[in-house]
Amino acid sequence: MKENIAHLLNPPKKEKLHESIVAQIKVLIHSKKLGVGDKLPAERELARLFQVSRVVIRESLRSLEQSGLIEIKPGPTGGPFVAHNLHKPIFDAAHDLLDQGKLSLPYFLEARQAIERVTVKRAAEKASDSDLERLKRINEQLLKDIEDPGKLREHNTAFHVAVAEIAGNPLLKLMVQSLLDLLGVVFPNAGQSKDFIRNTYERHVAILEAMAERDIGRCEELMALDAGYTADLKVDL
Repeated sequence: MKENIAHLLNPPKKEKLHESIVAQIKVLIHSKKLGVGDKLPAERELARLFQVSRVVIRESLRSLEQSGLIEIKPGPTGGPFVAHNLHKPIFDAAHDLLDQGKLSLPYFLEARQAIERVTVKRAAEKASDSDLERLKRINEQLLKDIEDPGKLREHNTAFHVAVAEIAGNPLLKLMVQSLLDLLGVVFPNAGQSKDFIRNTYERHVAILEAMAERDIGRCEELMALDAGYTADLKVDL
């Protein structure tokens, strides 16, 4: 934990115990008094500080975890750590649609293509030389790890999320991240051939070239094409 936060915490009103605790911890995170990676006090200690039961603390931590603001790690060195998984609620909502049978592959593709077309358009308008160089380095990891097809998703996600970061719209980034994480659930074992990985790399290169030329229409077209290759993965929704 970055600092002793005991003096910053107040026992909550009884009628809204866990909501008050969640609100206080959120304030500490949003005000940067707690940063990503900082460890919160143990469950027992939080119960003492807030003067509530461990059941209430457990409920509060669960709510913060569902919001993507903390991650609860198992093991003797685990516990609640501050995280920045703000896309998690969107991901969970999409996952529920999937479980209910309401999210088909065509719907998924339509949403991803629409969102990423807007994202790459904004990114192409704003991208600096250093931004393009960063995207190039991320993309090159696809070929560096071509012998490990399992890393395709990791590097592909990093590329698309980086494009969203350059676009500058945090909500677009959350949506891109949630959709790409959903791919990991839909296609948990969808390792691809070396040809597929090389083709992914080449599609990204074409996107980068269009971004460098500020060819907005071409960027949108290429990004939609790249997102459409989801349909070639080996597992169906």
